[in-house]
Amino acid sequence: MYDLNQFRAALYSLLLLGVWGFALAAESPGLWIIGTGGILLHLWLVKTGRFAPMPRILANLVTLASLALVTLEVRAGGVSPIITVGQFIVLLHVVKLFELRGNRDYAQLLVLSLLLMVAAAISTASLLFGIMFVVYMFLSLHCCLLFHLKMEVDQARLMYQQPVDHLSPALLRQDARDLPRSMRRLTGLISAAGLTMAVLVFLFFPRGGQTLLGPLQAPASQALTGFNDQVGFQDVAKITPSEDVVARVELYFKGRRVTHPTEIRLRGSVLDVYSGNDVSRGQWRWSHSRTPDRFESVGDLSSSDVVRTLDSPETDSSWKQVINLQPTGTNKLFAMAGPMYISSPHEMQVRFSRADGVLESDQPILQPIQYSVTSTGELPALTEPVEVGGERSVIDPAVAAYVRRPTVCGADANGQPLAQYPLKGNHAFDHEIAANIERHLRDNFSYTLDLTNLGSLGDRDPMAAFLTDFKRGHCEYFAGAMTLMCQSLGIPARYVVGFRCEPDDFNTMGDYFLVRQSNAHAWCEVFTGQKWETFDPTSGRGDTAGTSHPYFSDLKKFFDYLEFKWATSVVAYDTGDRRNLILGLNTEMFKTASSGSLSLQSWMSDFQAELASPSVLSCVIAGMILLSFLAVGWFLGERWRLRRRAQRIGINSLSTPDQVRLVRQLGFYDDLMRILARHHIERPPNLTPLEFSRSLAFLPADVYRDIHRLTQLFYRIRYGGSTVLSPPRRHLAAVVFHIQRILDSAHHDFP
Repeated sequence: MYDLNQFRAALYSLLLLGVWGFALAAESPGLWIIGTGGILLHLWLVKTGRFAPMPRILANLVTLASLALVTLEVRAGGVSPIITVGQFIVLLHVVKLFELRGNRDYAQLLVLSLLLMVAAAISTASLLFGIMFVVYMFLSLHCCLLFHLKMEVDQARLMYQQPVDHLSPALLRQDARDLPRSMRRLTGLISAAGLTMAVLVFLFFPRGGQTLLGPLQAPASQALTGFNDQVGFQDVAKITPSEDVVARVELYFKGRRVTHPTEIRLRGSVLDVYSGNDVSRGQWRWSHSRTPDRFESVGDLSSSDVVRTLDSPETDSSWKQVINLQPTGTNKLFAMAGPMYISSPHEMQVRFSRADGVLESDQPILQPIQYSVTSTGELPALTEPVEVGGERSVIDPAVAAYVRRPTVCGADANGQPLAQYPLKGNHAFDHEIAANIERHLRDNFSYTLDLTNLGSLGDRDPMAAFLTDFKRGHCEYFAGAMTLMCQSLGIPARYVVGFRCEPDDFNTMGDYFLVRQSNAHAWCEVFTGQKWETFDPTSGRGDTAGTSHPYFSDLKKFFDYLEFKWATSVVAYDTGDRRNLILGLNTEMFKTASSGSLSLQSWMSDFQAELASPSVLSCVIAGMILLSFLAVGWFLGERWRLRRRAQRIGINSLSTPDQVRLVRQLGFYDDLMRILARHHIERPPNLTPLEFSRSLAFLPADVYRDIHRLTQLFYRIRYGGSTVLSPPRRHLAAVVFHIQRILDSAHHDFP
């Protein structure tokens, strides 16, 4: 044997994949740079012959320093424990590589890499990481088998004390050709068995909840505006839009799935009080008025299969939203306007505010959840006038003066500003005034996310500075300014924070809306007499997000569709899904047993209909079961074929490993004997193969010569220990085919 160089290549690949997987899960480019850089540097030093192991004492000091650094990070807080442990393991990877001396260090590296991937698996449910993890498991199995073989080779070399220089070059070449194929086959066999067991465990032993590892996972990402009960404007800064996914929404209208792009708004927080320069309430902040008993409890949604009534009775034009919400770190449950019913398979206490139609959980959303909301899609009409009292917004005089301009609020037939009417208690023009304010902001202001070059606000009100000086800003400025202008005239208005999804955000592959953090939006709702109406004053002029190429956009939607199905069919698989699966299997088995007399065509049509169903999980399960049966059938058939061939060749008395080796080497001789048997030329039991070949002198000369040479090769392989490699095997197959063609062309049987 020889030193297994391919083990090092597999080991480096495994270590790199482990570091990349954890860096992806932890969303840490720094870890990726440190881990990848250290591994590649070690590889370069080994390749160039410059590597020298680090002294143990130095390695211990570096390890202690890394541990101290991680301990300080844990005490500082802000990072989940599992991410901190993973960071330490990445540092240990680098340290262990540079003190690499023997097989014990290799084994420790394999264990560290496995622990790193386990930490990553706890921290993320990404489809991309799932693919990397599957590849990692196959590669780790291959690497462990190579490591075991390396240890056996090292032990045998130590026992016999045979240096590498004394090994046969022919044997080295043979091992170099045959070993990779043998290791791949062994890896494939073990992987198939492991994969089958993994699928069975996944199907029949689902996760029992998210409470065990929840505290160890990474903290939830915050949405763009935070979705808190307060939105502040203390700083003028630049907002960087994020493409992180917040939710995926399946939409149904009148009970039918929406399959075409449209625009939807998901309401989150409704705020109606602006603090102004009031330090006690927080400067320049929006919040909701402190109304007693604002929220009423809906209850635990998972305690009953009956959905909970929230508001008005269901109409014929209701919208049902099935929302798969990612961790947001807030307790807000987003939904379209006018929620009526809500249900969820998760244990979740929900509260509802009838005053503004806001839903929220009693706890922050720290794990992915799914819930369904049925809404009217419209803000509910009110039968009683809105009381403008209690807490009031602090409105800068510049804002109140700005809205009184006729070019802003509009003018009547006499050219007088419409603002005078609500100030005198006449609210007949409230809708027109709100529409004029919306149009004014859209037409005369521009949209931007970058306000860093406009200077410091100082003690100025951000809303006043936006209207009189900046003339540009993001949606929070537009919605906040319009809300304050309406309130300054005595028109009830409120500031709404949520998400706006446009037609481009609709994924036609899965028929759902993809809600990203960049979809975060703010708008204004105004009470115009009998009902609340939605106004969106944000301008479409100015900075706009660059549109991607259609092909690139379709590719992103395709990968997001895969991510969505991965999250709903695999990550979210629970006891309820298992129960449905078992019931479905029982139903199918009963149908199959009761309809055993049906034709094959009818069975195929039922099977195709099942595959055409929207359940991706069913397709995956059926594919896995089919592949498992095919693999078992192929294995049994291959073993039966090898045993039959060993019996025909006359080596069935040998051990199974020797039979397998010789059957593959002597396959050409078995093919030759079968060809001769078809022409009624069979070897008598009293003749050896060599004697039999000499008795075939009646055959054509070239056929006789080829059979004699093949028989001599049979003896060298069977008794002399010779080996035939792949290229000569193809040549032997060509010789046997040549003999068959000559014998078939004779058109008669030989005596």
